[in-house]
Amino acid sequence: MKKLKYFLVAMVLMALASCKEDPFLFSEMATLQFGPPASAIYDPGANDAGALRTYTFFYKNADTRMDTLFFDIYAIGGVSSKDRSFKLEQIQVEGVNNAVAGTHYISLDDPAVSKNFVIKAGQIHSLVPVILLRDVSLKTSDAVLRFNIVENENFKKGEAKYLWRQVDFTDRINKPAAWSGFFQNTYYGKYSAVKHKFMMDHTGELWDQSFMSELQNGAAPDLSRIVYYMSVIKQALIDYNKAHPGNALKDEIGDLVAFP
Repeated sequence: MKKLKYFLVAMVLMALASCKEDPFLFSEMATLQFGPPASAIYDPGANDAGALRTYTFFYKNADTRMDTLFFDIYAIGGVSSKDRSFKLEQIQVEGVNNAVAGTHYISLDDPAVSKNFVIKAGQIHSLVPVILLRDVSLKTSDAVLRFNIVENENFKKGEAKYLWRQVDFTDRINKPAAWSGFFQNTYYGKYSAVKHKFMMDHTGELWDQSFMSELQNGAAPDLSRIVYYMSVIKQALIDYNKAHPGNALKDEIGDLVAFP
């Protein structure tokens, strides 16, 4: 009997520890919050890193009029035997050009979009589609779309810091999130649109988030390719400046384009 008692206590402690370690699998009530991609669910920095995203139509074909971004969202409190819909709403951000529904994106209340705001029966995870529109105004300015989770009959709000997502988008060349930190300091240098376009023109690569993430690749960056590309780019810059004596390449604010 005593052994059984000890065994049951141990099982309870293990269950509590498991619930504490995995917030996406257990809670006392049904709540909803954004999270990292399922593949990065145990990466402590992935959720915060995904809160702010950038996007540009610049690299798309001229006939591309819209594009869809997906955001991961999770039900906290376990699975349900029925589908559970959820609701999102746009939040205005002070001091920026807030996106306008119908102009810059398809409204989150539009049935074509909101029909996808569902946690399916037996699941705790879903992808939120946000459809961006390629309005002509994006050629000269950026738009900001921030959206929050709204309580409904199926879900209460989860942790406050995981209740929102934001995308800053444009139709101009823009700085990829990967152009930062060690790689910026060591290889790319200060960002400018002129430098970015120069790199594209002389390598045939877009140097967008997808390409740079592939090169930098977390714990196993492809440094040999990076060094190769940068040697090509640096030589191209030397050649350009020699061909334009007294008129070396400058960026959009008048600073000389240079690499570390």
